Amino acid sequence: MKGNIHEPLTEINMTPFVDIVLVILIIFLLTATVMMPRTFAIALPKATQADKLESVPIIISIDREGHIAINGVKLTKDDDFEKVFSAQHQGKEPQAVIAADTDTRHGRLIDVIDRLRGLKVQRIGIEVEQK
Repeated sequence: MKGNIHEPLTEINMTPFVDIVLVILIIFLLTATVMMPRTFAIALPKATQADKLESVPIIISIDREGHIAINGVKLTKDDDFEKVFSAQHQGKEPQAVIAADTDTRHGRLIDVIDRLRGLKVQRIGIEVEQK
């Protein structure tokens, strides 16, 4: 008769909770490494002689149609370039890296470089994929 007495459970099984938390953590880490401040899908050109960056610059993305995004902020019109770029560097010495699609028109790339020079950006880089 002693085995038939039902007592309330005083312990909580933590194993399923820990499993769920670990799965959520793994998903978060994977998505955080994949996320970049890019708005467009860009096919970067490949180069064998590419330098690694030591600091985090402002990334300017240009897709094949010529649309521009600055640190993930897509510009609706070209006149917003200076305003959005100035808001991104916030008083620091501005450094920019241009991530342009391989099919981007050369004139559009030169236009962006010219605008950066007009904003007194001295360090401008071009993002490439390592071969």
